[in-house]
Amino acid sequence: MGLFIVMTTVVSLPAEEPIKIGIIFARTGPAAPDSAVGFDAARFAAGEINRRGGVLKRPVELLEFDNKSTPLESRRAARAAVEHGAVCVIGAVWSSHSLAMARELQKQKIPMISPSSTLPELTLTGDHIFRICHTDTFQGEVLANFALEDLAARTAVVLTNTNSRYSMGLSGYFTRHFQKKGQLLWEGDYSRNATDFSTMLTRVQALKPDLVFVPDHFRESAYIIRQARTMGIGSVFLGGDGWEESMYKYGGNAINGSYRSASWHPGATTEKARRFVKRYTEKNSGPVQSDEARTYDALLLLADAMERAGSAAPASIRKALAETRNFQGVTGSITFDSNGDPIDRPLFILKFDNSGSVLHRRKIP
Repeated sequence: MGLFIVMTTVVSLPAEEPIKIGIIFARTGPAAPDSAVGFDAARFAAGEINRRGGVLKRPVELLEFDNKSTPLESRRAARAAVEHGAVCVIGAVWSSHSLAMARELQKQKIPMISPSSTLPELTLTGDHIFRICHTDTFQGEVLANFALEDLAARTAVVLTNTNSRYSMGLSGYFTRHFQKKGQLLWEGDYSRNATDFSTMLTRVQALKPDLVFVPDHFRESAYIIRQARTMGIGSVFLGGDGWEESMYKYGGNAINGSYRSASWHPGATTEKARRFVKRYTEKNSGPVQSDEARTYDALLLLADAMERAGSAAPASIRKALAETRNFQGVTGSITFDSNGDPIDRPLFILKFDNSGSVLHRRKIP
């Protein structure tokens, strides 16, 4: 399979046949800055699992695939994972990548857990598809309520990346809820990989909205905020969970004072999570990102499901995952609904400050 980078991670155990798990994230391309950390988190989780005896007394082996930041390569990676014997697949981060994987894995009847993809349609692909993050329907409502209630915004402009399913979807859910009490002044759009947003921002400057909502990933969002501040636009900027610490690389300190959502933050943790952060940062440099914490939870949840099922057969894993109730992960309790979505998961509102993303408040509608 020359199209993919395939790596394995096995901690020495007695000579039992390993349980193979596919790990699919972006190691290259535009999604890599917030996706590649998933490989580190998966290896860390597999190492812990294997050091305590593996799963069903068998070692866990990770098959790593680079989806190269495209849906096509994501689908090919999913197919390759199955061909290499994966009994379950973890990934991806961007929703368009996960959706391409889900269609292939549902057809192959191989369970999949996405740590980070929020597109509502993802788990509707079929009964083998799960996620441990919130959905955009939930996120859009929380962010709209935060804008209206906490930021006291009464007027807003929404800027959408028309090349992103994530951006298009979250834009719609936010707008629907914001308009119940607020006024949408304008909806602008732009394309992925754009770097000059002056025409669009000139319109924003004239409208003077209380809030500018940019439901996109880190690169274009950061460029938009940086250029807006250069133009003297003083509106508050708000984004979703696609905004990460990588924003500073592209926007510098211009992003300070902006708000975003996240399903986890090291500053709002249980004792279990604090211990995880300590262990993880001893092996990996830099602050722990939410994608890393959710990927870690996905591996441990999968191990728990196999132990409960007493089997590593895909059909047994799928059934056990569907029956998950109150699994205690580092990102909180996980219980799946009938669609494979977690219920009662909190959403955190973070604010960019000079030190990075700081916890602003915990929100549940």
